[in-house]
Order: sequence, then structure tokens, then C-alpha cells
Amino acid sequence: MIKLTFQDLVVVAVALSVGGLHLYARRKNRRLPPGPKGYPVIGNVFDMPASQSWKTFAKWGERYGGIMSITLLGQPFIILNDPAVATEILDRRGNNYADRPTFEMASLAGWDRVLSRLETSSPEIFSCGNFTYIGQRSIRPKVTFLCCRVIGTRGSMEKFYPVEEYQGNMFLKRVLEDPVAFESATRKSAAAMVLQLTYGYKIEEKGSDPFVDLADKGMAEFSEIMRPGAFLIEVLPILKYVPSWFPGANFKRLAEKYNHSCDELAEVPLAYAQGQAASSYTADLLGQPELTAQKYFDIKWSAASFYSAGSDTTVSVVTAYFLAAAIYPHIQEKAQTEMDEVVGQNRLPTFDDRVSLPYIDALCKELCRWLPVVPLAAPHRAMKDDMYGDYFIPKDAFVIPNIWKFLHDPAIYRDPFLFNPDRFLGPNPEPHPADMGLFGYGRRICPGIHLADVSVWISVAKAVAGLTISRAMDDHGKPIDPIADVTDGIVSRPLPFKCIVKPRSEQVLKMVHEATSNML
Repeated sequence: MIKLTFQDLVVVAVALSVGGLHLYARRKNRRLPPGPKGYPVIGNVFDMPASQSWKTFAKWGERYGGIMSITLLGQPFIILNDPAVATEILDRRGNNYADRPTFEMASLAGWDRVLSRLETSSPEIFSCGNFTYIGQRSIRPKVTFLCCRVIGTRGSMEKFYPVEEYQGNMFLKRVLEDPVAFESATRKSAAAMVLQLTYGYKIEEKGSDPFVDLADKGMAEFSEIMRPGAFLIEVLPILKYVPSWFPGANFKRLAEKYNHSCDELAEVPLAYAQGQAASSYTADLLGQPELTAQKYFDIKWSAASFYSAGSDTTVSVVTAYFLAAAIYPHIQEKAQTEMDEVVGQNRLPTFDDRVSLPYIDALCKELCRWLPVVPLAAPHRAMKDDMYGDYFIPKDAFVIPNIWKFLHDPAIYRDPFLFNPDRFLGPNPEPHPADMGLFGYGRRICPGIHLADVSVWISVAKAVAGLTISRAMDDHGKPIDPIADVTDGIVSRPLPFKCIVKPRSEQVLKMVHEATSNML
């Protein structure tokens, strides 16, 4: 549950005295969806779990059903534990839920410039690829729109295949040079891929890279400030007026620190791109005629969004592959058998092989389902009152799909906690994780879905072709069983684990050396 210190209570008391009890005067028992009974005024504050809230919400869903509600200090939260309910509300009624709440801590920390949030402004309609945005719009959707122009369709990714394939080979090289640090190599490779596409930047191979470090730091801070229940300001927005020197206002001081990091995340790599002749996302956009201050602002923050978040899915899913290969060696063997039959052992896979590698495709889908990168989706905001059956969804309610529950529902996936890529093969495959909200719903769907797809596939395919992964051994020579669980936060990764990583053959070492000798 949320831990309230004495200083927290002092700040709450001040907020109540300044803002008045009208903040908590929302009508109760107005046929909100069912949920655990809370206390007057504070609601379900003391029911909230300290971590992995998606599991708690799923357990509550067993009692309260596919749509349930909680309140935190007067703010209603509608939790969706059923994908059919989520599709009806967030897809079919998407116009009413196309907005995001104001993430107060993110705004204080400057991340509102990265987040693409629909705000009340002039109504517009604009489209890109499979995405159509309808309703109230401000400058924020331009960030999403610019990303969508570059990576919004599967076809748009083809021009990036050479960079993706080269960085996939570099990923193997980095892992094989230091197999113990495979997770670090995964992070570095994913960041290298996005940095080259976004800014035309090629990372430092020896030691740490300043731009990679910026991205890692930024995403760690973003995940912290977006963690559900982490900051009282999310349910008491009036706290933003509390001065940073006030007792208990540690969140204000933290936001000031993170704001500086966010500025660096956007400005440092952009300054590099402006001095480069090589083609990249930012260089191409900055080279357009009539570059206004507003266009520059949009390009800078769309690039930061691309750069900071673009590698996160790849890191989480590829790390999950190492974990799955160690726990389920027969899965690795089956994937390698398909790889050898299609590609052989005298070259590394490319995107041209993808259509002939259905088991590798299924493996990638299962990795996304097994340990989802975003177990609990970012909230949508109800823009006006709505009804779902007999249940009332009030204006400004936060609506949260429980993606982890969708992907581990035994009514949808047989033996959902078993890692089994075969579930996506055959005449009756189980639903693709993307159809279960993995990349969002409606007009809030992630525009980076195709970038994530190709980056994950090429990295996993290279790992299958080039690496043999097994369980680490303890001091007595016995295998260590890794724990298949994830970190907390809005973006999750597998918990730290150890494994043994080796090249599949001497031929692999030779192929990797040849494939990485010529820099792109």
C-alpha cells in the first residue's frame, strides 16, 4: 500500500486547508463499477499495493469483475480487467477516451514535453498510416504525428533495415565480447539502433557512451515518476503549489532535478544532429524550409520521445529471451532448428528470412505476452460522463487497462504462465498480444509499434542464430533457477539474473567479425 510519512500527512493537511474539502466531494454510490470499500475522503489509499499493482488489480478482478473502480482522495480510477471491456470503451468509444490525464509529477519534471497528450484546444482531424486522431488537439499530438510520419507503418520501416541488421550484428559482437554483461550489451545495442536512426549518431564502442547514458538515466527517472501510487500529487494536484522548501515537499525537489535531466535528453543529441550531414530523422526534418520556432520545438521533443522510449521495448523483450532460453532450453533448441533449416550455419539471418521463420515470429510474440513491457497501461481520461452497462464512468475518471491480466487470462491463453510459442502457431492460434492492448488502445496506440516489432525480431533472430544460452551454476556446480518476474514501474524489465552465454560455433565468431568489420 501507499506509505504515508508524517511529512506526507502534513503536506496533505496543507493541501486540504488551501484547496478545501470540495476536492473530495465527488458523489459516491452513483453506480460506479464495484471495487474494494474505501474510507471517507481518502478512499482506497491504504488498499494500494507498494509494487506490481497489476497483480493486485487482477486479484481484485476475480471478485469484482472485468470492470471495477477504486478512488484515491476523491479521484476515481476505473480498472479494466477484461480485454472485451477495454475494446468497447477505449476503441469503439475512443473519441471520449483519447485524452490522457495530466500527469502532475511528469509535468513538474518536464516530461509533459515528451508525452504526447491531447489537450483541450482547437478541434482537428489528422491521420498517419493506421492512426487517425479525432477531437480536441493542441501541439502535443504533433509530437506523435512526426514520429508516425517516420515509423507509422510496417512499410516505413524498410528503409531502416540496413541499420537494424547492422546493429543486430553489433549486438552479437558486444554480447560475445563480454557474455557476463549480456544485459548491458542489449541496452547499448538497442540505444545504438535508435540513436543512429534518430540523430545519425554512432555510439562509442569502448566503455560507456554519453548519449546511451542519457537515455538510460532518463527512462529510469521517467519510470519512477510514472509509477502508480508513487506520488501524492497525482491525486492532489494542488500540491504543485507547495514550495520546494516546505517540509514533505521532496517531490518538488526531485522534479527540479529530473527536469534538468529531461532538458539534457532533448538538447544534447539534437545539438549533435544539427552539425551532421548524414541523413537521420532529425536532420531531415530540420533541413525543411521555413523552420519556425514551433516546428523546431516539435522536432526536438518528438526526437526525444523517439530516442528515450524507442529502445525500451527492445531491451525488455530481448532480455526476456535470455531468461526464457535459460529456463526453457527446449524452446531455444526448437528455434535454432528452424533457423538452421532456413538460414543455415554459414550466414546470419536478415529481414528477408522473416517470412520463412514462423517459429521465431511466434517466439517474439510469446516473449511480449509472457513478461509484458508495460503491464499496466498508462491511464486514459474520460472526457465526458459515460455509462458502461449499469456502471457510471464520470468525466475526468482515470481509465486503466490491466494489460498483464489480459495476457495471463486462462480464458484467452491456455496455461498462461507457461512459456509456449506454439500457442501462436497452427490453425487456431491464440490472440496476438498486440490485439490485447500491448501497444495501447484507440487513438492512444503507441506510434512506435512497428519500430518495436522489427527491432525485437532482428535482435531475437540474431541471438537464436549466434548464441547458446544456459543456466548459470552455483558454487557447487548446480544450475541456478532464474526467477521469471519483472521490475516495478510503468516500464518493466526482467529482474536481474545470471546465465551462461556462448557462441554456437567458431563459425559464428567468424561471421560476426565479418559482418561488423565495415561501419555503416
